[in-house]
Amino acid sequence: MLQELYVRHFVLIDELRLQLDRGLHVLTGETGAGKSLVLDATRAILGGRVAGPMASNGSPALVEAVFDVQANEAAERLLASWGIDHSGEIVVSRTFHSNGRAQNRVNGRSVTVQMLRELGDTLVELQDQHESIALMTASYQRRLLDLYGQHEELAASCADAYRAWQDAVRQWREAQVSERERAQQIDLYALQVRELEEAGLRAGEEDELRAERDRLKREQQIAESFAQMAALLDDGKSGAIARLHEAERMAAALSTSSDRTEEIAKLLETARVHAEEASFTLHRFLSRVSHDPARLDEIEERLALIRRLSRKYGSTTEEMLAHLERARAQLDAWSKHEDRLAELEAEVERREAAYRDIAERLHEARVRAARSLGEAISHSLARLSMAHAECEIEVRSRVDAPSEHGWDEIRFLFRANPGQPLMPLQKVASGGELSRMLLAVKVVIANLERTDTLIFDEIDQGVSGEAALRVAEMLRELGQEKQVLCVTHSPQVAAAGHVHYLVAKESDAERAISRVTRLDDDGRIDEIARLLGSDLSDATARMHARALLESFRSQST
Repeated sequence: MLQELYVRHFVLIDELRLQLDRGLHVLTGETGAGKSLVLDATRAILGGRVAGPMASNGSPALVEAVFDVQANEAAERLLASWGIDHSGEIVVSRTFHSNGRAQNRVNGRSVTVQMLRELGDTLVELQDQHESIALMTASYQRRLLDLYGQHEELAASCADAYRAWQDAVRQWREAQVSERERAQQIDLYALQVRELEEAGLRAGEEDELRAERDRLKREQQIAESFAQMAALLDDGKSGAIARLHEAERMAAALSTSSDRTEEIAKLLETARVHAEEASFTLHRFLSRVSHDPARLDEIEERLALIRRLSRKYGSTTEEMLAHLERARAQLDAWSKHEDRLAELEAEVERREAAYRDIAERLHEARVRAARSLGEAISHSLARLSMAHAECEIEVRSRVDAPSEHGWDEIRFLFRANPGQPLMPLQKVASGGELSRMLLAVKVVIANLERTDTLIFDEIDQGVSGEAALRVAEMLRELGQEKQVLCVTHSPQVAAAGHVHYLVAKESDAERAISRVTRLDDDGRIDEIARLLGSDLSDATARMHARALLESFRSQST
């Protein structure tokens, strides 16, 4: 329930604070005074769109509301899901800046506009002239019937079943392919599987082969160098060892003639011995080097195969092995495609049967509720000076046109006078009749709606005389169950209010502002007399106004 509304710098409202309770709260004033601004501010706090500049002086506009949510289970569930703590009350605020940006908060926590709208749907039911028009639409009439019949859970199950059915149909359609395409897919994946399986790849194999190739190339280079060195030492008469041996022999022959040649012969002998040792060591190393040209060629061929496969199936052996698993799965799926189609078709049939079962149960429940709702609305219309009006709700089964809402075509049929045929509401109801029809509906479902606050914007439009009095009585009665705010031009509705606010516009050369004042008894009498069409000096009008006010006070409140 809305406990307090605070508005500052909002369009023509400089500052306003309303303390609210249960009962019927009426707002009246001259045309153009700004009565609807109070509703616009409330609509804004509920996440509604606000057009135009917020304040003429450029200051930020603030709208703040305090709601009692202790008995509102839907609001409490929503707040809990957002992690917003409260002690039975919540403060909702919106600040609008001149640059078009807005700040939205619930109990000081920033929230989105969509969150405000979701929360607002649990707090306030705002009825304006657009809802009178909505009353004529099939979707609105369907929601009313389901609300009255308490079919919401069944309707939600029907929507879920329909979506599941359509999802199964979508999967079945997507799986439809020609036999030629199926054969092509089988050939494609069979080729990929065969090629990769024949390759026999191992994870990490490419890195291992590259490392082994590099090692073998290094060993090959070492072996070739050792062989060249050994050849220089051992190559017959031209080898270094043979030449040193010949030089040593020549020096030995001359050693008898000179001490110097003897020294040279010893040096040559030492060089020859070292050369022979070097040759022996080289041959020993060569015998140990594992030079395998055939293995190197084998590795190069294997790496070339891996590179060729990588261009088609992945840049690494791991990626290619993953592709192999996918190809195997696809090959298996396409090989069993007919079995899969049969499974999908069976699923479609199962989902359709489930939907049709729920849709039929929803249809039967709607048919039962339609008669009762039609009678209840007709009874409420009779209380609104439409004694001969009749409302009948038609529920036609259209099994050939299933939807997430079921297969029912729901129409509110109406006649204002006896002897007239029942016709769809949108074809025969006048503006005043639509207003009273909407009020009659709200009275019928008052205890079923989850919101504690109802707001009406000129629900009495097009209604006068005795009918206006009955509308006023019904609004007051509704105020005993709910908190009701109503903008009105009707003196009867104004007199029926438990609380009466006057909206007046004050202007000077620079600006105009709207002020909202809670009226005392004298003020109410003056305003009701004005609404009756008389000025304040008309004693008869004031007497009539006083009598109208007292007539409602004498009723139980």
